[in-house]
Amino acid sequence: MSTRYSIPGWCNTRCLAVLAVSMLSACATTSGIPEDALRLPESTLDVRAIQTRTFAAPSEIAILAAAIALLQDMEYNIDRIEKSLGVITASKVTDADSASQKTGLFILDMLCVISMSGGCDAMSKASDEQHLTVTMVVLPSLARSGEYATRITIQGVLYDKAERILVLERIDDAEIYQEIFDNLRKAIYIQVSEND
Repeated sequence: MSTRYSIPGWCNTRCLAVLAVSMLSACATTSGIPEDALRLPESTLDVRAIQTRTFAAPSEIAILAAAIALLQDMEYNIDRIEKSLGVITASKVTDADSASQKTGLFILDMLCVISMSGGCDAMSKASDEQHLTVTMVVLPSLARSGEYATRITIQGVLYDKAERILVLERIDDAEIYQEIFDNLRKAIYIQVSEND
C-alpha cells in the first residue's frame, strides 16, 4: 500500500525559490577550494614525458603486435588487448624477497625465541612477491601522419609473506622506460621488416 503526500500550493513556489537560491549560493561559494585544486602538479608533465614516445609505423596494429611480442619476451602475461582503442594490459609476478632481508628477519625471530617473548613472527613481514602491471596506449599522432604516440605506465604492488600489501606504487624510473622504448623500437623495426 502506498501513501501519497501532497505539498500545499503556497509551498510549491516558495520552496522552489528557496531551494534555487540556496543551490546558487552554494555554487558561488568557492572560498574553501584552493585556486590550484584542479591544476596538475609540474611533476605530472615530467612523468608523462618519461612514459611517452612517438614511433613511425605503418599502423597502430604494427606497434601493438611488436609490443605484444616484446612484453611476452619480458615474461609478461597479456591480460587484455583492446585493438580498436590501441590498449594493451599485461602483468607478471616476480620474486621480491632478498637474502639479506630474510637473514635479518630470521635473526630477529631467533632473538625473540631466545628471549622467550611472544609474537615472534618477523618473517611474515618479509617481502614475498611483486605484481607488476604494464598498460600501453597507442594513438595516432596529432602532429604527423604515419606516427603514433605510445604511452606506457607501470604499477607495482609488493606483498609480504602473509599476502598483505606492503607497497603500492607507480614506477617512474626513467631508465626502465627508456630500456622498454629502445626494445620496442627494435621490435617495431623487426615487425615492419617481416611484413614487407
